[in-house]
Amino acid sequence: MFITIGADGEKKTKHFTISSSPTEGKFLEFTKKITDHEFSVALDRMRPKDPVSLDGPYGDFTFRGEYPKIGMLTGGIGITPFRSMIRYCTDRQVPSKITLLYGNRNEESIVFRRELDDIQRQDPDLTIVHTLSRPDDSWMGRRGHVDKAAIEDEIPDYEERVFFVCGPPALVTGLVDALGMLQVPSSRIKVEHFPGY
Repeated sequence: MFITIGADGEKKTKHFTISSSPTEGKFLEFTKKITDHEFSVALDRMRPKDPVSLDGPYGDFTFRGEYPKIGMLTGGIGITPFRSMIRYCTDRQVPSKITLLYGNRNEESIVFRRELDDIQRQDPDLTIVHTLSRPDDSWMGRRGHVDKAAIEDEIPDYEERVFFVCGPPALVTGLVDALGMLQVPSSRIKVEHFPGY
């Protein structure tokens, strides 16, 4: 969806992926890391009852359980649509097998960390693999990036899965190329493309 904040000549617009699930009631949730970007600064300064307009939704990057096995590949804030899908599948007890490979720099940068861990404990069909490119010495999980090797190691039945890919444009391009090298047909690769890239 496109979100516009501010008023008159100070309006600013940015696209966001919905991070809430349809099972979570009558609200929409978007997730944003606060940075020094112009929109982010304006968003951080907002107060209750400040004007906001929404335009959308657009796109078809959704999952309702239509495939028996899927792989979710992402990094950083690209987790937002997957948080929505995972919450939906767990709440509705969708029997699809889901493996999420989620890359970040370090533990502190993992968005939704506690919630994802809690959901994984509740849902036997969900496997979450965190991979960190710059972990500290205490990290016991996977190190490196979400890439071809990670897919082969963590999703050995990749030939049976439909893949959903979302994240920064360079990551998405690299992961689509990696899936191509693994001979996953393009018909089994769903990609979230953000406008403007």
